[in-house]
Amino acid sequence: MKQTLSILAIILFVVAGMNLNAQTAYKFGHIKSQELMQSLPESDLAQKSLEAEQKSLKDQMELMNVEYNNKANDYVTNDKLPAGDPKRWSELVKADKEKEIQGLQQRIQEFQQNAQEQLQTKQSELYKPILEKVDKAIKEVAKENKFTYIFDVNTLLYFSEESIDITSMVKAKLATK
Repeated sequence: MKQTLSILAIILFVVAGMNLNAQTAYKFGHIKSQELMQSLPESDLAQKSLEAEQKSLKDQMELMNVEYNNKANDYVTNDKLPAGDPKRWSELVKADKEKEIQGLQQRIQEFQQNAQEQLQTKQSELYKPILEKVDKAIKEVAKENKFTYIFDVNTLLYFSEESIDITSMVKAKLATK
């Protein structure tokens, strides 16, 4: 009899445990991060600052290209002069001009690479505090509303109607800060 009661108790314990696990509900949410980022005034300011930096670098690049084109055109024009023309460069001057053009071309390539790196660094610098602020707000909303997972719709192929859009909740949380 004791053995039967023990087995019955174990079975009851296992069945009760299975019911608890089956009733554990997962709460899924999703967020439209691009929409959220575009709605923040800080993002507009960061984007304008980044565009200003990009324009400044582009203007400098255009000046370098104009200088390169002028020197290349001068070289071609001079090279077309007849052999006996006193305005035609000597071989020494011609070689120096070639080096100058090649050096300028190399400077332009280096400038392009450095400009790209500078823009990426500036973008990271400008958006890092914004992303941290958004991340903190998402985590707070998730904790307050007991979400198990929050997904970004930009990286999902599908989300069901059971998933809750928390974009407006996060916007409200950011507005209160």
